[in-house]
Amino acid sequence: MNEPRRSRRIPVLGCIGRTARLTWVEIAKLIAHKFFLFTILMTLAVTVLLGFVGKSFSEGRTNIRFSNYSLWVVTASFGLQIATILLVAQGAMAMSSEATSRTLNTILCRPIRRIEFAVAKALSLVFATLVIVGATGLAGFIVGGTVQDTPRSSRGMILEISGSRRPASEAGEPDEEHPEPPPRRAGFPTYGDVVDPDFPDLVISPKWEVLGNISFGFLLLVVPVLAAAAVGFFLGTLLDSSALATGLSVGIFLTLEATKFFAPFEEYLGRYAYNYPINRLFTLMREIGNGAEVDWKDALGGVEASAVYIVVFFLVSFIVFCRRDVTL
Repeated sequence: MNEPRRSRRIPVLGCIGRTARLTWVEIAKLIAHKFFLFTILMTLAVTVLLGFVGKSFSEGRTNIRFSNYSLWVVTASFGLQIATILLVAQGAMAMSSEATSRTLNTILCRPIRRIEFAVAKALSLVFATLVIVGATGLAGFIVGGTVQDTPRSSRGMILEISGSRRPASEAGEPDEEHPEPPPRRAGFPTYGDVVDPDFPDLVISPKWEVLGNISFGFLLLVVPVLAAAAVGFFLGTLLDSSALATGLSVGIFLTLEATKFFAPFEEYLGRYAYNYPINRLFTLMREIGNGAEVDWKDALGGVEASAVYIVVFFLVSFIVFCRRDVTL
């Protein structure tokens, strides 16, 4: 008598399916969590507020002038600094909060593997990073679009935040030789080509090229920001106390941020620290907004170093979580 054939399941596909379902559950929990909502709202509030402060400088009686591209990048840079600190705390709480709330044993009693649960947690953190960086870039884009784009040239340069460039007329009045460009057609957001005011028909950088390059810069920013969150994830896996893991993670990040104010630290730590590529990328994006041709090579080197942090800290976190005693 022939026995009915039993369907053979591929173990790898079953593991992927369970991990995908767990990831969806973790993302749903993340979205419903008050701290994640607070992170998004705080990031948007800081980004928009600082953006309009920068716009008031641009429209006030000062020598500081912003184009819409530079305001977009500068505004997003401030907002992302706050967002990264909150994301580091989010990463630290991803695992440690389960231990603190005494729910980890209940979760692991289900027919799931530890590695599947850990990978799902990490993927939910990737989702959070993408959402936060995207929200910051979009908020900065909208605020930057409220400023009338002012063409730039070698003789009529806009004064940047560093104060190294001044407008053609210090008094703010139109110069007879270099008059102010005529207002562009109304629209929102008002982003256009980067042109020379002396030769309005000469396009230095087309609009879509500038927008594409800056958007590419925001995509690269996901890597160092996620690296910072991965360090927090590791400490949250290592420690049972959510408060201790969060404090250590944020403290390490703020310490590395403080080293940027000291040239020797910046010189020796810059190529190794996971947070340094963030400033490099924003500097390049500002230059792109001024119509300059930039070389991504240096920034990509920092992004690659941050990617190593992500791989190492997530892998070590998975190994630690799978091997440690989580009996509560």
